[in-house]
Parts: sequence; C-alpha cells; structure tokens
Amino acid sequence: MMRKTVIIILAFLLLILSSFGCTYKPDAVGMAREVVIFTDHKELVEDELSFALKNTIYTPQPGDEFFLRYKKINELEANLIRHSLLFVGLEQDSIINFMKGMYPELNSHDSFSLYAIRDLWAKGQSVIVFVARDSQYMVEGLGSVRANLRKEFKIKLLERMEGVTYAEGVDRKLSTEIEKYGFKLRIPDGWILDERYADDNFVWVHNFYPNRLVFIYWEETERENLSREEILALRDSLTTKFYEGDSLYLPLTIAGPYYFRGYEAIRIDGVWQNDSLEVNGRKITGGGPMISFAFNAKGRFWMIDGMLFLPETPRKKIFWLNQLEVILANFQPL
Repeated sequence: MMRKTVIIILAFLLLILSSFGCTYKPDAVGMAREVVIFTDHKELVEDELSFALKNTIYTPQPGDEFFLRYKKINELEANLIRHSLLFVGLEQDSIINFMKGMYPELNSHDSFSLYAIRDLWAKGQSVIVFVARDSQYMVEGLGSVRANLRKEFKIKLLERMEGVTYAEGVDRKLSTEIEKYGFKLRIPDGWILDERYADDNFVWVHNFYPNRLVFIYWEETERENLSREEILALRDSLTTKFYEGDSLYLPLTIAGPYYFRGYEAIRIDGVWQNDSLEVNGRKITGGGPMISFAFNAKGRFWMIDGMLFLPETPRKKIFWLNQLEVILANFQPL
C-alpha cells in the first residue's frame, strides 16, 4: 500500500558521526537557487521535478525559481558541498546505496519516502533523498511529495537570503521606532522609513538600486471571511492611492490561502503595473514582481507587501524578490 510521507528533518546519525567525525565543515558553495540532482532515471523524473522545483515566477518575464542541474554519480565528489543536493532513485540504485545509513530504509509498508538531512557535508547545506520501490511508485511518489520537496529547498534558500539581506546589519533605531505602530519589523541598514501616510494606517520602507518597497497597512478591527477577490481589490485601492496609481496585472497574478506566522492568510504572488510613470520627463509603462500577505492578528487586519522595480533579467529580479520575502517574514504584530 502506498504511503505518503512528510519530510523528516534528520539530525546527524551515529553512522555519519563515526564516518566523518566531528571535523570542520566548510560553508556550502554554489548558486543559492541551484539544485544538483543525482539520479539514474532522469528521463522518468525530469518532468515531475521541473514541475515541483522550477516554479515559474513572472517578473513580468517568466523565470525559474530553482535551476536544476543533473549530475552523474562520478561527479558527486566535485559537488559534495553544494547548497542543495537531491538524490532520487530506487532502493537498489548505486546512488541510493551510497546514501544508505544516512536515512531510515523503507519498511514493508512504504512504497516511497522523502528525507531531508541538514548540513551533511557543509554548513548551510540541504540534502534530500527520495527513494521508491519501483519506477511506478517513483513517479507517483514524487507527485505526492511535490510540495514538501519544494518547501525544504525554499526554506534553505530564504535562510541564505536572510544572511545576505542583513549582512550589513539591522537599523536598530528604525526597527525600534516603527514599533509605535503596533508591529515589529527588522529593517536592514540603508533602508528608509516613509511615514507621510501614517494617519491612514499606511507606512512603508524602501531602498534604491534596485527600487524595493515594503508597505504595512492595518485596520483597527479584524475583517471577517477574507476572500481572494476582496484582498486583490484592497491592494489595488491602496497602491492606487499611495503608489501613484499602481495596480495588479491579474493575468500574471495568483492569490490563495496561506499560513503566515501561524495566522490564516491570503497570499498574493504576481506582477504590478503602472502606465503613468515618468523618467526624465517622459511617460513610461513600468512593472515588476510583488508578494503580499493579508491576515487578521492581535485584533487587527494587516496587509504587508513587497514590490520591486528592476528593468533587468528575471534571474536578478527573483533574487531581489526573495529578499523582499525575507523582510516580510520578519514582520510580527505586537
């Protein structure tokens, strides 16, 4: 009988400790959004892994959230300390045998399992092992654990991005000052607080090169029955008023249920647009990616939002979009 399993975050097993000892581990290396995959079944699993991990993001140009690199087992040593490693195979495969002892083996009731091991060969590393009994369960199983697979790599990606975001420190003065509005937010050094609309329960922080903006809006009472349509309309009303007419481009925008810091929320991932911007006295149409969360907490309704304007390649835009998500993740109602 097939069993769907969730990710198990494994501490170092005794076997690993005895094999490698408590020796110094280097920091993980490579591109933060690269996933190195070892499998003997590329043609069988490629479509499913692409669907799970590439996760097209529109900026508004399409870009992949993760880059997938397939490697042979003889290339393992050269990739051993990469940020993200994924091993996919059957119980008898050589690449899975190499990992034996580092995760619990399938028992008689398992058809497939997914395991995550943190910091195995390098600090800041995420290693995931997916093992199945046969090729049919391999494809079906990857479909079943798709969300957990992406979630594990996304968590590690945002952890690395947090280090980059706050590498120059936190502006403790601004981070303390903003608490007077009833929330905490870790504001990176170099960001600016704009309070001109504070009387309307709307404040924002921003930075330049590239242009990144994070706004926080609140209402003094909670809203009932949050709906996707209500939240999309609310965001457009706020940005029309406070952001010079920005609005969502709905064909490239998705919204749906989410949990933000344990609160039931509506999450929006999409593209904003504005056809009335001016550069050097000339009107232009601008746009870029955005991310937003709307939820009730501590007796208030909140909408927190990050948006980017960077007329460059999607690859660079997704990097900065990840930074905005890290800053939003540090939001905390008081």
